[in-house]
Amino acid sequence: MKTSLNLLSAGILTALSATSAQANDIVISGVIDGPLSGGVPKAVELYVINDISDLSEYGIGTANNGGGTDGEEFTFPAVSASAGSYIYVASEIDGFTAFFGNAPDYTSSAMGINGDDAIELFNNGGVIDTFGDINTDGTGTAWEYLDGWAYRNTGEVTNGGNFDANNWTFSGVNALDNSSSNSEASTAFPIATFSTDSDGSVVVTPEEPVVELGVCGASATLISTIQGSESASGEVGNGHTVEAVITGVRDGGFFVQEEVADNDDSDTTSEGIFVDGSTEISVGNTIRLHGEIKENFGMTTIEMNADVAALDCGTAEAITPVSLAMPYEVDLETLEGMVVSVTDATVTSLNNLWRFGEIVVSDSVKRQPTDVAAPLTDAFNEAVAESEASLLTIEDSSGSRFPEAVSFYPTFSYADAIRVGDSVSAAGPLNFSFGTYRINPTDVIELTSTREATPTVTEGNLSVATFNVLNYFNGDVDSNGNVTFDFDGNRGAESENEFALQQGRIVSAIVNLNADVVGLMEIENDAFGDDSAIKALVDVVNAELGESEQYSFISTADGAEIGTDAITVGLLFKPSVVTPVGDAQIVAMPEQQISEDRLARMRPSLVQSFSHIESEKTFAVAVNHFKSKGSQCAEDRADSPSQITTLQGSCNALRVSAAVTLGNALDDENLPERKIILGDLNAYSAEDPVAVLTDYTPEARGYTIMTAVNTGMNDGESVEVTENYGYRNLAKEFDENGYSYWFFGSEQVGSLDHVLANDAMLADAVDGTHWNINSVEAYQLQYDQALQHYPDEEGYAFTDIGPYRSSDHDPFIATFNLVADVVVEEPQDEEKSSGGAMGGILALLAAMVGFRRRFSTVKK
Repeated sequence: MKTSLNLLSAGILTALSATSAQANDIVISGVIDGPLSGGVPKAVELYVINDISDLSEYGIGTANNGGGTDGEEFTFPAVSASAGSYIYVASEIDGFTAFFGNAPDYTSSAMGINGDDAIELFNNGGVIDTFGDINTDGTGTAWEYLDGWAYRNTGEVTNGGNFDANNWTFSGVNALDNSSSNSEASTAFPIATFSTDSDGSVVVTPEEPVVELGVCGASATLISTIQGSESASGEVGNGHTVEAVITGVRDGGFFVQEEVADNDDSDTTSEGIFVDGSTEISVGNTIRLHGEIKENFGMTTIEMNADVAALDCGTAEAITPVSLAMPYEVDLETLEGMVVSVTDATVTSLNNLWRFGEIVVSDSVKRQPTDVAAPLTDAFNEAVAESEASLLTIEDSSGSRFPEAVSFYPTFSYADAIRVGDSVSAAGPLNFSFGTYRINPTDVIELTSTREATPTVTEGNLSVATFNVLNYFNGDVDSNGNVTFDFDGNRGAESENEFALQQGRIVSAIVNLNADVVGLMEIENDAFGDDSAIKALVDVVNAELGESEQYSFISTADGAEIGTDAITVGLLFKPSVVTPVGDAQIVAMPEQQISEDRLARMRPSLVQSFSHIESEKTFAVAVNHFKSKGSQCAEDRADSPSQITTLQGSCNALRVSAAVTLGNALDDENLPERKIILGDLNAYSAEDPVAVLTDYTPEARGYTIMTAVNTGMNDGESVEVTENYGYRNLAKEFDENGYSYWFFGSEQVGSLDHVLANDAMLADAVDGTHWNINSVEAYQLQYDQALQHYPDEEGYAFTDIGPYRSSDHDPFIATFNLVADVVVEEPQDEEKSSGGAMGGILALLAAMVGFRRRFSTVKK
């Protein structure tokens, strides 16, 4: 059998399998439109399927420029042709012989074809096979082969020769015009064979071409040529030999980058690429390899030819990483595969840290847009855009799910953790997968932690804090008198070990928070007896404190639970600093009838008045835990909920109703002049509920806030809220860029936990800050996750005791300076008047500066 000198590319060859094509005795199997000036011939190849006794019954002709058939222009001589043989008809002998190494079987001037001309095969004057459309100029069509080639790869051939371009492989136009832009695959002629099976069908069997890798330093394709300046490579499917420096290794392959001397110095093309394959050649050495170009989910790669042994070309000149500025100033596509670096980038997400070994960094943390501005305002839209900008993933190189260690930070532990907000410097090859750009660091990243052992806040003589303790349940006593955590309604620790770890961390947080008054959320609602959760918590906290720093807790007047939910709010205070005034008040929150048998409920709020011992000033504290965003309310179940509603999460209107209820309750004239609202309002800083309690006006907001329907308020009607309650958000006053929560669903930060003060209390405010000990920490450090999935006995160190990851919300602490009223006595005579007045002034100054300094860290 004669070997076909077919015009099939290496990429197509490797993709084809042996396929059968029903055929006549002879078919057109290939065409070539070589520019003769470049020494490349013009020719037609035919394949003989069955023995032919008299070839003169057959002939070929052309149809030029879509002008219709020119008839049979060349008739074969009266000779026989054997099955499995190839017949070549060329326009001239010399060019064909020089190019292919042997002469054509026949020559004919009719074969002076161009790449837009069709070919017909005749048998006794009738057309039995066709390449192209005789009535169409091939220019710009699927079958154009101008200065190129085409080769039949499969397909049924019937009398009449109906042409289907899908059965042919094409080089693309200008593949043979001697341009330096031509790929190896488009200009090379690897081989395949035609044969006939037992039923007379033709079989096209591709054969792998022999790749000549060459020696180190020989000509090779530049990576910048492969990458090109478009989003996808124009060389996909083509084979190339490259010689480049190995810059990094990861699961499934390695990265190479063009040698420094061979850079094209273009800002539009990358010098690096990922190689799908393996090698023993060291990082930093130059490798010479051959492979096929592919696009793998948006990233250009080389699929290494495992049958061609790569060459180690020795140590290369070091590659200098390209520094990435954030926000990005370049299109990262132009750096794909290259070594890049980031310096002091901010960690924005730990969502996939232990699932896939990934963190996300950017120029800053990404804020929840409704923590920044009212929905749909210009500032809101800007925050939306910013939240999606300049994101970069730093990923583990193992490719493992739940890796035993993270390759770029193998020392990760409770004491040495990566946190949202930390600063990271890293360098490594840049790749693209799963819709994001990624760095595979070649070394351990540099980390600057933002952890603080205590909150950094300026002192006052009164401090008030809010702290969600994430379902603190202290167990139940079973029938045998033993403490069990297996009981109905338990939302917290499920074992004694889990509870010990949870409690130890909460205690550490409260002790180091060192606030005089602490509002708690998510503490077990089991009243205030000796076995109650709040009593247990206060006892273990006090065990860590001196006598003057001890806490007590507020209970209801009758000692009963607060509301009916499994969790409730609580209030701790230091009797050495404040004294409760009167009984605690319970503010029932609105409930919403969602359906005939379903209610949306909310936990009641707790209001307690205190007298500040040093100044004798009184103030009221309202502790709150508004309805969460986690389940739908009536407005969310409407056929077409408003965008204003959906952007603020489920049950926004019910939280608005709660804000109105609370604001009205605190207007009680029997309460002290100074008032504080604190707690987990489940509303970000610029959302409707917080706006109603602070500075909302319909004109400034751009819309009118509405209360919820189907509550006990306003006869069940949703009504307009036209006024606000005038409280001031102390985070906005003192820590506007701070936050108390990081939500894994959006990978954004914001504040759900607030301390609001009315004007009278604001006048005494000194400072306020978020203490980021929880929300920014890895979820895997949480007591239940650490013990269940990352135990110490498996090499993890996630179960230390400390304030970090004691909950999922961060505390906010505010400080105040309450000054006692100073009575200045009238001087008794003229002689004493000067000294008496000065004495009164000195007394006033002493009162103003005479507050205690009890915080271990002071904001400068």
